Amino acid sequence: MHTALFVKNNKNMLNTDIKAYISLGDDINKSKADGSEETKQGVVSKKLPELTLEMSNEDIIKLTDKWEADWKESPKKTDWEKQIDENEKYWLGKQHDLPKELIDGRPDADNLIFESLETFLPLSTRRNPEPIVSLDNSEKDENGNENPIHSKYILKVKGRLADLADKNKLRLKLKKGARHWAIYQLGVAKFGWDLDKDIPIVRIIRPKRVILDPDATIDEDGYNGDRIGEYRKLPASKILALIGDEQLPEVTEAKKAITDKVGTDTGTSINFIEWWTPQYMCWKLDKTVLFKKKNPHWNYDKTETPSPTDMSSSGVQVDDYGSVTTQETTTKGINHFMTPQMPFSFLSVFNLGDQPMDKTSLIGQNLANQDRINKRNKQIDKNADDMNGGIVVSLGRSGLTQPQAKSVTTALRKGGTVVIPDGVPREAIDRYPTPGLPPDVYNQLADTRSRLRDIFGIRGSSAAGLETEDSVRGKILNRGSDGDRIGGGVTEYLEQFADDIYNWFVQLLYVYDTGFQFIEGATPPKIVVSVKEGSLLPKDSTSIANQSLELAKLNRISNLDLYKRLEYPNPEELAANVWLETNAPHLLYKDNSLIQEAMAMAQSAATEKAATATAEADQSHARDMEKEQLKQSMKQGEGQGAPGRSILSEVPVQ
Repeated sequence: MHTALFVKNNKNMLNTDIKAYISLGDDINKSKADGSEETKQGVVSKKLPELTLEMSNEDIIKLTDKWEADWKESPKKTDWEKQIDENEKYWLGKQHDLPKELIDGRPDADNLIFESLETFLPLSTRRNPEPIVSLDNSEKDENGNENPIHSKYILKVKGRLADLADKNKLRLKLKKGARHWAIYQLGVAKFGWDLDKDIPIVRIIRPKRVILDPDATIDEDGYNGDRIGEYRKLPASKILALIGDEQLPEVTEAKKAITDKVGTDTGTSINFIEWWTPQYMCWKLDKTVLFKKKNPHWNYDKTETPSPTDMSSSGVQVDDYGSVTTQETTTKGINHFMTPQMPFSFLSVFNLGDQPMDKTSLIGQNLANQDRINKRNKQIDKNADDMNGGIVVSLGRSGLTQPQAKSVTTALRKGGTVVIPDGVPREAIDRYPTPGLPPDVYNQLADTRSRLRDIFGIRGSSAAGLETEDSVRGKILNRGSDGDRIGGGVTEYLEQFADDIYNWFVQLLYVYDTGFQFIEGATPPKIVVSVKEGSLLPKDSTSIANQSLELAKLNRISNLDLYKRLEYPNPEELAANVWLETNAPHLLYKDNSLIQEAMAMAQSAATEKAATATAEADQSHARDMEKEQLKQSMKQGEGQGAPGRSILSEVPVQ
């Protein structure tokens, strides 16, 4: 059965009346602090006990109910929900000051907020965050050198993290987290172990489903609250399976709470609250604790007595007489983190340190701009509709009655004919066109649209921004400015968000993958896991390609590095093919019969050519030898003959 629940074990708290503690913190007849708690000394929060493993389920229910009430009744949560509801409506296009509605109540909205956010997100999450794994400085020797085994382990971890990023679709989840942050002013990631895939996983959950400490905050060090709750939904069958079948009163009560709600329909989904502290977690349904246990994402120290036959254990000792004694030994748990952590990470940027969610958002800062755009569009739309102008009918000059005059407008718009008994038609019926709007109206609309894009940092990257710049260099500079703006404003927070994800992957591998935490019979070294700075940002592909090609012309870059910088999908294979084509084409094209035939013919021709060249060389050599022999013979004849002797006597006579 699952054991345990929350925070620190404090035996002095076992008989504590939870109600008494909670009542001490009630704000009856107390004035609100209005921020004065930041400078006030003494107790500045409600008095609550620490949740412990030994607490009864009744006390746990009382305390967690108090936590939930603190969050629900918090003015910070109320204000936050108003903000994010408005953000969501504007993102969807349900806005104020819209022009008239069109078909099926669909508003004619020029939704710049949606356009800007959905342009911003691909820019801020253009690439997968690149993990950097290094050895902790304490693991190096005095000269700063690394153990080769440790270096091999570093490569193993880095490769596994890259693999997990792909299997978790990390880039898409970062984009989803960033979208939640932009709309709901908070991005929330939760970590766990996927039993089906047998890998660490990260889920991006809706911020509205979490219960936070309203007095906590989120800064560069993360969330500093002491608890996190999450509204979860699971089929009753899975909950019953996790509760187990132990014959304990708590287990029986938990199973009864489920069966009372669903009966035999165990496929029914049940909503419950999952509570976490760094040390413990539990599931609560209404007034029932479904189960409780220690933080499962931590390797705890194990104390056990070894078997007398296990002579390799340090707890087995043999005296001089051969007697074997055993004693308890403690095996230290291997963890990546220094202390147990709650399995959540948060994305927060515009936080002033007084609440656990952002004070504002990019959407919130642009609501007025979007309203102004809608107002100007409404004005232009109305003016355009009025361009047809109204019609004025003079009853005296037209000879028409009032009912007949009302039908004049319809007749003229349909191309009909109106008969005037006498006089000039224009004096009887005239049209009054609406004058055009002044240029300032359109200028303000264009300026407001540009201003909205500026706040998101995507002016040069949007389609409208690219159209306003004629030169290619100007377009590149504008996009580069957007990348610098987004990279310095939001992407660094996203990189830290990804950093937390990678560190959690390592911790979960240590806990659930028993083979991962050992290297050649030893425990893994301390490692530092981070994200390469700027790895999420978009790169100027044109500039990078030009620089790479220039280096290639100067022979200052390898083919492999060139293809990597040009972002070919398989640079290693491409570079290998280039080398093979130059040095061993028969291996590269071994599966192509036509090329093999051509290569065979070329090889045959080369062989014949080589044979001919060899024969010619042999003949030339033979001729040279004959000439040399002739010269030698002539020299010898000259040395042996008498002076003045003719050589004709040696010529044979026929």
